[in-house]
Amino acid sequence: MKKASPDYRGEIRGVLLLSLFIMVVPLVFFPKDFGLRMDMPFSLLSAFELGWYVVISLVLFSRASVLRVLSFAFLMLFYRFSVGIGFGLFLVVMFSLDLSFSLKSGIYQYLPSVLLQVLMSPFILKSSFEMLMKKRGRRQKVSESPKETIPESPSPFFQTEIPKPGGDQMKLTSSVQEKNRAQSADMESALNYLREYSGVKGAILVDNEGLVVACDGSSDSDPETFASLAVSLKKANNLFLKRINEKELERIGIHTPDLWISLNQILSFTLVIVADCHTDELLSVRISQATAMIKKHLEQRYNQEILKGVED
Repeated sequence: MKKASPDYRGEIRGVLLLSLFIMVVPLVFFPKDFGLRMDMPFSLLSAFELGWYVVISLVLFSRASVLRVLSFAFLMLFYRFSVGIGFGLFLVVMFSLDLSFSLKSGIYQYLPSVLLQVLMSPFILKSSFEMLMKKRGRRQKVSESPKETIPESPSPFFQTEIPKPGGDQMKLTSSVQEKNRAQSADMESALNYLREYSGVKGAILVDNEGLVVACDGSSDSDPETFASLAVSLKKANNLFLKRINEKELERIGIHTPDLWISLNQILSFTLVIVADCHTDELLSVRISQATAMIKKHLEQRYNQEILKGVED
């Protein structure tokens, strides 16, 4: 089950506390209405209320699209009805009133409570909507970021053949170069698949000696440092596992106050993923997929005897 990040947990806690506040405050004055009476059908009152939410959303979220403003307005209306129902339930518990009468009072009949809820709802939900907009903006920015494309060289099948000594050998060399370029692209695709996930700072493939084979990361993450860390941790843990007659490790997860570092063994190589500590757990699914892609790439590029020799 996906866990909420600390930012979201704090935001949810704040919304719940403020919601409880605007439900409890009118109970102090109930049933006094301070002369605030309005005989208006529920549907018409809801329409006016929705119009207020649209106007205030245009002011609070001036950079948002019209569709997003409308969605925020409907969410505010739904939230306000939920708070009204909560107020009605408090009336049932504290004053032993009829359930139907209490719910109607909470949603649209007891005007002091309704006005407080209508005025406060947009401002209670404002920070939550802003956080949602920022997260979607980051994901859109990552998905729309230009990816490096490897220029394709002309296919040898469409080139005019010129009889030259050793022509067959030149064709064979060209074919091998094309294959190597395609395999390199596969490796970069797998690392970029990890890197584009929200919160990931870098993805590094390291060999047994701690040398960086391939990497895709931000400028603030040094691949050589994480490569050295991966080899050191791998050797230390494998030494301990050998003492207790266990097989070598397949995965290590390290969580610090700022980072989530994941080490994944792929044949004789180690895949290192460096992510923000608040990155959600669904990253593990993408790591498994990328690991399978890289393993297939390595098995195609190197034969099993070479890989076995490197492991030994």
